[in-house]
Amino acid sequence: MVAPPLLDMLEGRLVPIAMDRHRTNPPYGIYMLASLLRARGHQVTLADLIISGSTDLAPFAQAICEADLVGIGTTSLSWPAARDCVTSVRSLHKGVPIVLGGIHATMFDYYLLENFPIDYVIRGEAEEALPALCEFVAGTRSIDETPSLTARNGNGKAFRTRLAPALPAARISDFPLPDYSQVPAGVYPGLAIESSRGCPFDCCFCSTSYRRSWRALDTTAFVDRLEAISLHLDRTSAGHIQIVDDEFSIDRERVVRIVREIERRHLAPKFIFNARVNDVLHEDLVLALGPYTKQFLVGAECGYDEGLRRVGKGTTCERIEAAARSLAAAGLEDRAHFSFVLGLPWETKDDVIATLRFACRLHATYGVCLMLQWYCQIPGSRLWCEAHRKGVISPAFYDDYGFFRDPYLFLTGIRLSPAEVTEVSRALEPVVTLSRVRHTDEQRIAYSHPWVVARYFSDSALSRNDAQGLGSLVEVSRAVPEGVASHGRSPIDAEDASAQHP
Repeated sequence: MVAPPLLDMLEGRLVPIAMDRHRTNPPYGIYMLASLLRARGHQVTLADLIISGSTDLAPFAQAICEADLVGIGTTSLSWPAARDCVTSVRSLHKGVPIVLGGIHATMFDYYLLENFPIDYVIRGEAEEALPALCEFVAGTRSIDETPSLTARNGNGKAFRTRLAPALPAARISDFPLPDYSQVPAGVYPGLAIESSRGCPFDCCFCSTSYRRSWRALDTTAFVDRLEAISLHLDRTSAGHIQIVDDEFSIDRERVVRIVREIERRHLAPKFIFNARVNDVLHEDLVLALGPYTKQFLVGAECGYDEGLRRVGKGTTCERIEAAARSLAAAGLEDRAHFSFVLGLPWETKDDVIATLRFACRLHATYGVCLMLQWYCQIPGSRLWCEAHRKGVISPAFYDDYGFFRDPYLFLTGIRLSPAEVTEVSRALEPVVTLSRVRHTDEQRIAYSHPWVVARYFSDSALSRNDAQGLGSLVEVSRAVPEGVASHGRSPIDAEDASAQHP
């Protein structure tokens, strides 16, 4: 089983990017599936290439040559690296069956089977389908009895078997935990765990699987798994646990019960997780989670109510500000990262500036951290599917490294001109500088000028005069009230947090 890293070609060589640049935690899904297959009696070699930050499978050559099946995980961001892994496997063992899993393979199963030297795709959850595929490869099960599979028939035409129903939460909690005992000590700062799957909401830019559905593990079952995984924290460099749920805070009463059970067992985890604005408005949840929180992401996304409505966040700017106020009162502002998406497909420059003014005011008034990111067309979201239906984009755009730096993808995803994007970046420069002066021990505002614009559009061709009126961002950022000060906690790596965004 192969876990490809997120890589990009920079200065002629492949280097890890985003969350894999800092190797935040082992990839939960593939480690858990490896444990599940071992529990079913299979011999499994797990090639965690995130550790090496490369697609080099040479250290696993013997295992590949002896394998009956090779599984490779895929996300859209990691697909170029996964594609290289497919090529490497084929060079080492021409005839071994290769199966792809993960969200990218699920979305584009026919396309991948028709264009790359693979044999199978598992669609959706793999806990039932992957063991069944192993039985089919071993000759003890028919392909029709293998659920959630896409394969080729005798004529080479792709076909699908029935899709297995979503696993109930009680079934998920019965599966073996990821075996982190083989993770080299000190490679990852933390370990991963899940307490639920899916999200009951459907934000238009989100590519998360299982939107409009949510399955939560029982409180006791989750804390049992948490306690077991905590035994491996000595293998980490920082000792935190990342809850990989799309939204951990959805059921605040459940979260409070989890915390009470943690307290009863005298555990002391430090969590990284995702939270919703509307949930952190509740004092009981904030007070319960506070002592166990290292860092969390709050999806704010827009700084004007019409944008929030169009995204589908189910909240308002008033509530977002109330959440920031509540977190600051609880002393959690330096651990709260409010994310905002700039340049959504309908947005004008004025819309983007409205979001930035609102975000800067939150930072200045309450001290919360900001993650400001330009919209990127990632497969799976409603916005992406709409663009695909119009023929603007296709799966082939994601086959090669650096697709998120492709000028076509960038400029067909947002309405702003390159000049307007540059104006926004210039307006933000002094804001970011002021924040760095004020918070010398950490980065409180994460923002990067888009590489596409910097690379392909010369500053000399862009007018600075059009930036008039944007200077008010600086005035907002200076308006820091008395009493909002650092609480002296450990610095937070904002780059790591920004990498968690879909």
